[in-house]
Amino acid sequence: MSCAHAKKFRRSVNMTPAEIRAWAKDPRAKLFSLPNTRARLPALARLRAKPASQWTEKDCAFAARVVSFNARMSGAMKRDGCTPGYAVSLRNWGRAPRSCKPPKRSR
Repeated sequence: MSCAHAKKFRRSVNMTPAEIRAWAKDPRAKLFSLPNTRARLPALARLRAKPASQWTEKDCAFAARVVSFNARMSGAMKRDGCTPGYAVSLRNWGRAPRSCKPPKRSR
């Protein structure tokens, strides 16, 4: 199956599958996000690792949703500046903005 969103997905999701899995275990991933969003992180890591030529229609629809969310949040972050909420939310969708770090871990 060919997916029109594959190239945009690869550009939008700049975290590796290993980085996504590690982030899913990070307590900061729970900040500023809903449980059902975090529950998608394993699926996001699998899709990022899967060649686009093997994607299903469901994979393509998920990729489109990821691209759309990341575009909206990235635009909002450019407008409003880096906030902890944007940093965490984007990482929960596979995008680690280079100029915007998540809050420090509490000890």
